[in-house]
Amino acid sequence: MELALPAFPSEPWPQAAFLAVIILVIAGLAMLIFPATSGRLLGLESRETRPGGIGEVRAAGGFLGGFAAAALMFFDQPVLVTALGVAVGVAAFARIISLMSDTSASLLNFLLLIVQVIFAVVMLTFFFDVITPEMVLAIPTEGMARLVFFTFAAVAVIGFLVLFAPRIAMSTAGLWVTPERPGGIASVRSTGGFLLGLGLFGMAIAGLWESGFVVFLMLCFGFATALLLSAVGRIVALVLNRGNLVFGVIALVLQAGAAAVVILYVSSAV
Repeated sequence: MELALPAFPSEPWPQAAFLAVIILVIAGLAMLIFPATSGRLLGLESRETRPGGIGEVRAAGGFLGGFAAAALMFFDQPVLVTALGVAVGVAAFARIISLMSDTSASLLNFLLLIVQVIFAVVMLTFFFDVITPEMVLAIPTEGMARLVFFTFAAVAVIGFLVLFAPRIAMSTAGLWVTPERPGGIASVRSTGGFLLGLGLFGMAIAGLWESGFVVFLMLCFGFATALLLSAVGRIVALVLNRGNLVFGVIALVLQAGAAAVVILYVSSAV
């Protein structure tokens, strides 16, 4: 597997998907490096009792930036771009739910929704290059592949909980919406949608662990990259954004365990 700068596509739709992935990489890294600024822009802040809560933005940015970076470096592997398209599509759906049920109707949220829909559409042009009529949702029978399946399932469950119980999720993580921008809850729901979409897609692709070996392997590579960069963001948050120690350590241990499972599968499969 050779690492090299990806070539810019020659066709319009792949070009649009390529640019969308680049923007997602930049957005993820911006959240990782500048969590407070990103939080203010989105309408999120730390709870008074847990000043380190804003560090959760670093972990979320690392996950997004890591997966998008893997998709960019292996743009010729459509499964990674498709996974991003599915995740962003479900994230857009989650934002719509927030616009309908929360006090989050704002210009920023409408603009973010439009961007998410556009990104999802252009990236999902690769969908039928990955999803075929022969594809079935099944739990792998091989041990390590099965563990990866359940890791994706855990991400989907977390995403579901964040999507449909955003206030509980924010309280647990030490985050809250800023009084002047109550629409920040839409970004929390959207994050849950992203995780739910990626988790469900990963579960589906895991059913191809044998017949679609390379497809599943590449998805695992992107997933491991996302988990590792998210863990880096969480470590930085524990050092620089203090006040969220217990939750941060528990989350870091769980992320490290998930990353270890995926990396062990990739190592054993290569």
